[in-house]
Amino acid sequence: MQDQKASKGLVEPLVTFLVATALAAGLFWLAMGVGMVRDLLHGGIAVIFMLAPSYAARLSRRPFDYRVAGLGMAPLGLNLRVLGIALALTWPLFLAGFLLYYGLLCSPGALPWLHRLAQILSPICPAYQGLAGFSLRLPSGFFMLAVTQVLVVALPEEIFFRGYLISRLEERWPSRRRLWGAPVGWSLLGSSLLFGLGHFLVDFQPGRLAVFFPALVFGWMRQRTGSLAPATLFHALCNLFSETLHESF
Repeated sequence: MQDQKASKGLVEPLVTFLVATALAAGLFWLAMGVGMVRDLLHGGIAVIFMLAPSYAARLSRRPFDYRVAGLGMAPLGLNLRVLGIALALTWPLFLAGFLLYYGLLCSPGALPWLHRLAQILSPICPAYQGLAGFSLRLPSGFFMLAVTQVLVVALPEEIFFRGYLISRLEERWPSRRRLWGAPVGWSLLGSSLLFGLGHFLVDFQPGRLAVFFPALVFGWMRQRTGSLAPATLFHALCNLFSETLHESF
């Protein structure tokens, strides 16, 4: 009986994940041939992930409260501290990984199979010159890009994956360990795996699976503060940082 209840507890979040991902993927591929859909693609996907939790809760008759799941700025002081620590620890590592990744993949002495892989995964390779070619350049339309990253990309994904999915998985697998003040367990790991899988299932690019690793940080931030605010800002800032590095190199 307990196993049956447990499986029922996973049905709603897993089905909601699959349906939301399928809808997002459908919009993505439809946008390839329909200009109007392409113009509204990011907004449409944002609406799917923001509203999916409430529709799922209504259909399953299981309560879900966006504010309880972390939609709010409080506790402001803790949120800012956690955000600052995350930026200080991860951005230097990300920069080092960026230089190592493209240094190996775009090197003139790279193996032939690496050159073929670079053509698929690294469109900046033809212009990449390492640190010697660095010139700080912000992506065009940076202000609107920043707003879009926060409100249309990061916030909907954080609501769905770190707000809704972590909450539902936490009901099934309560976190019994703590890591630097945050409860961690299978809910964090499971939501991060689904985050990576969801990105892959939209456009089938294998490199998208790598978002599993930043998802662990986003989830830890939500668990540490109880708020989605620091993870949302960190998520958006990481995307902007990556865009700026690609533009500058």
